[in-house]
Amino acid sequence: MNITVQVDEITLSTVIADTVAFDEDGDAYPTGQQTVAHLVAAQIVERLVKEDRYPGLRDRVMEIRKEEIRAAVRPSIDEALARPIYKTNSYGERTGQETTLAELIAAEARKQLTEPADRYRSEKGSILQETVRAEVHKAFQAEIAETVQKARDLVTKQLGDDIAQQITKAVTAGLAKR
Repeated sequence: MNITVQVDEITLSTVIADTVAFDEDGDAYPTGQQTVAHLVAAQIVERLVKEDRYPGLRDRVMEIRKEEIRAAVRPSIDEALARPIYKTNSYGERTGQETTLAELIAAEARKQLTEPADRYRSEKGSILQETVRAEVHKAFQAEIAETVQKARDLVTKQLGDDIAQQITKAVTAGLAKR
């Protein structure tokens, strides 16, 4: 008696099981099929997660994913910025001439920069003026702090030398009296 077993070609897309789920009554219903590829992927993930290098690998994969998404989205963004659009009123009717989204963004940025920092007190100036003022103030504070530190170090060095000489003279005089 000879038993012959014939195995067809097995690929990653070979279905090995039907997957089922259970509803609230406990009845099973099919949800799909499981292939060799599913099992291989599950084993790869299981081994990767156990490795010490997984957090770094995960971060790198996420970084690559973000780069790929940006590269795929960039043409759509460029097109949206350059495509002509029309200003409309609250009813959606065209008002004015053709413009682009980039021009609208630039106009809004200019408006924001020239807008008063405080609408009730104009002496404070615009948002741009207030920002520049704050940065200049910060730069001067850093420069002054550095200059004061240099002066303090110089004074400490000079006083340190003078104090050391005075202590040396006092100790020498004290020893000479003995």
